[in-house]
Amino acid sequence: TDIAFDDGGAVEGLVYIATEENAAFLGPASEYDIALQIAASRGPSGPNSEYLLELAKALRELGKDDEHAFAIEKHLGKVSS
Repeated sequence: TDIAFDDGGAVEGLVYIATEENAAFLGPASEYDIALQIAASRGPSGPNSEYLLELAKALRELGKDDEHAFAIEKHLGKVSS
């Protein structure tokens, strides 16, 4: 999909969407439970934990505050240790 950035730049990106038909679909869950699922999961692009950690890093570098992603990151650090 095409992704547009605040600075006017654009790239082509890959988007993963989990639906109820997906065997790994967690449904409504706490950020802690999401972290547990992420810690135990791996997809075609690698470990889900790596994806989440890189996402949180990129958000910080962009100056974006995403409380949900950062809370999952915090829990992930605890459950992966």
